[in-house]
Amino acid sequence: MKTIYSIICALCVICGLAACSDDHTGSMDVSGSCLVEKFVLNGQYEGIISTEKRLVKVKVPADFDQKGNMEITSLTVSPGAETNLKVGDHVNFDADRNLHISNGDLVMDYQVSVRNDEALMSLFILEGVKGAINQQDKTVTVSVMANSGIDLSNATFEVVCSEDATCSPASGTKGNFTEPFQITLNDNTATNVYTVYVTLIADPIALFVGDAENIELLNDEEKAAAKWLTGNIASAAYASWNDVASGNISLEKCKLIFFHRHCSSYGNYNGFAEAESGAMTALPKMKELWQNGVGFVLGRSAVNYAIALGAMPEDAYPNNVWGGGGGEGSDLMGEDPWHFYAYDITHPLWKNLKTYPGAAENAVYTLDNGYTICNTTSQYGFWDTYQGGKDAVEAKTGGRALGGDNSVSSWELKAANGEFGKGGIICLGSGLFDWNSPTPYESNYHDNMGTIILNAFDYLTK
Repeated sequence: MKTIYSIICALCVICGLAACSDDHTGSMDVSGSCLVEKFVLNGQYEGIISTEKRLVKVKVPADFDQKGNMEITSLTVSPGAETNLKVGDHVNFDADRNLHISNGDLVMDYQVSVRNDEALMSLFILEGVKGAINQQDKTVTVSVMANSGIDLSNATFEVVCSEDATCSPASGTKGNFTEPFQITLNDNTATNVYTVYVTLIADPIALFVGDAENIELLNDEEKAAAKWLTGNIASAAYASWNDVASGNISLEKCKLIFFHRHCSSYGNYNGFAEAESGAMTALPKMKELWQNGVGFVLGRSAVNYAIALGAMPEDAYPNNVWGGGGGEGSDLMGEDPWHFYAYDITHPLWKNLKTYPGAAENAVYTLDNGYTICNTTSQYGFWDTYQGGKDAVEAKTGGRALGGDNSVSSWELKAANGEFGKGGIICLGSGLFDWNSPTPYESNYHDNMGTIILNAFDYLTK
């Protein structure tokens, strides 16, 4: 009996294996492969093939302007494979094209990308200070505080440049920046020489303030915001609250203070005042600046500093707060990134912004596909004291609502002279005002962040 049972079990296993084999292969032909072995355009431009990335990249000279009509003169693929593009085809490669390969029941798609040689610098950082790049005359201007302590005769620099370009001297090395310093970028037929000029700032025009001793010690979110300011507004600098409180930095010519605080959210003003000891220590100097007509941009939890300055009642702190904790990375954006709505799109703060196709006229986009935000927020929700909506927020704060989404997440407060505009305060409490993404993305709508700050600078200082 046991022998018969064993035979039955063996037959079941064999049948099961046969059935599994039939289910997975059936009549499919998977004997070949779908690899690109060689790809040449115009008889001289051979592609660099990456099977892992499914990419064929063809480099052409910097001044080559015939990508709209290129001939495929050589195309070698796996034996037996067929392709949608053929030798002799004339193809428009102004945009990337798809190369579809099939071999029996196997298929594979490659992206064919034709790129001109390019040697452009997209980012320059000197000892943590971001430089302003002028692509027209190939210069980089770095503004460094005179009391920064940086040894300019032996300073470390970092360069980000075009994908295939080489940098000489190499990024990450040291150089003497006490005089104009030249950096050469090369990609085959493309060569550019950038000259770096360092300007010592004794009297900054705009100032990013934070707890850290220097800009590199800030958390990633605050560091990105600080580097944007110092790299995009002439004579802008970073200073610690201790520098301000102790008088180690001249504020005589300062027109704008940028305080962007990425941390745990505060449910009331007292929580903010107790935790932000550095900012509160420097408060007498900051109050003096505001009373003398200096403008302020306050981001995230820093919006509470408007209360400390005396620009907003103590009990008018945001009632809808969340996020923080110093972390980065919470929500990943898709093809239609999160956005909010301006209450008055003609306000100077929203001037010259990139707009999303098909979106409402007053929609404001600051994020891109692939961007990840931590979404720390300090805003006004329309309930309790503020159930009357933006009018209730304006009545309580004495300010003017600028944007939100069934909320007020950005608003402005009057200058010490009682007027909106020059010397006033812009509060950006929305989590959508985000400066650092831990995931890669291609910046488009995120460029609006810089535009908004430049608009704020003009609005609050002129």
